[in-house]
Amino acid sequence: MLLSALLFCVCSSAQKRGKNLVPNPSFEDHKNKSNVIKNAIPWQGSGTVDYYLRPDKTDTSRFKGAHTGTCYAGLRFQIKYKEYIYVKLIEPLQKEKTYYFKMFVRLGLSTVTLKQLGVYFSKDEFTKDMTFDEKGILDSTFNKGISSTHGWIPINGEYIAQGGEKFIIIGNFNTKTKDDFVMLNKWDVFELKEAYYYLDDISVRKKITAQDTSSAAKIAVKKEVYILPDTFDTGQAIEIKNLEFENGSAELKKNSDKILDAVVLALNENPFMEVQIIGRNSDQGNEAANKKLSKARAKTVYDYILLQGVINPMTFKGMGAAQRDANNGAGENKTKTSSVEFVIIKQ
Repeated sequence: MLLSALLFCVCSSAQKRGKNLVPNPSFEDHKNKSNVIKNAIPWQGSGTVDYYLRPDKTDTSRFKGAHTGTCYAGLRFQIKYKEYIYVKLIEPLQKEKTYYFKMFVRLGLSTVTLKQLGVYFSKDEFTKDMTFDEKGILDSTFNKGISSTHGWIPINGEYIAQGGEKFIIIGNFNTKTKDDFVMLNKWDVFELKEAYYYLDDISVRKKITAQDTSSAAKIAVKKEVYILPDTFDTGQAIEIKNLEFENGSAELKKNSDKILDAVVLALNENPFMEVQIIGRNSDQGNEAANKKLSKARAKTVYDYILLQGVINPMTFKGMGAAQRDANNGAGENKTKTSSVEFVIIKQ
């Protein structure tokens, strides 16, 4: 199949990428407890696409459950039946700009695997009689089938936009699906041939070029959003200033993503730096509840950064209102307010 971009590959960690254009990228937002994909607003599906709010009961893998968070989706592929999942992007793609696509997949209960899974960038919403122009397809190639003993598999690659693409459609785009089947057990010739894949953490990000990130522009963004040190040292603790959560919640307030994007930029520029995300809550009220909330907020920050595609080793924890180490540069009264900081474990 002709690709409109580079063959799927692991792209350089040094590449800078913009915000995620995929809404609800890890399917965590939903309106009720239904297991249909349209419950994960604003995602839609063709066929009976599964939506999981908790681990699939038929999943016996040691990687059972979502890649991140708790929710994920599932797609089924048979000889004469296959499913697609699709969503409208936050904004249309710009002509001749390069975009980086990434998703994580994991093989479920299946008798066959697929050689190809990918994404179609479309100007129009999905329809059942839709034809897929090869120019809009970005697709994987695993000649032995998409499967791994390591669980979740990243599917990623770069796409050069034709301009005006508003939707992404995820699935298998071979007109003869059976040609993409690889038998898991060559003796199961009479078994129903079906491949089932879980999906999670889907992103489309514009590749930021040197023109987009001139030194002057980067300085302006840092000054407007969040000023970070020029250098980092092992043991250094840096508060993520002006980061705001909803009252009593781990949900980030509007525009907090701009602040975290500055952290992502710093991590991308130091890809081998190991960090720990630490949440600290107010010293008012119940300490156990404070510690639980501080951990949830640290995880929210951790999940956001992880979804941006950084490769830095990271962990997170909640400290409640526990006193900071006197050597980390934080003020004496920091335990009186909520905050999240990242600590450099190894430079």
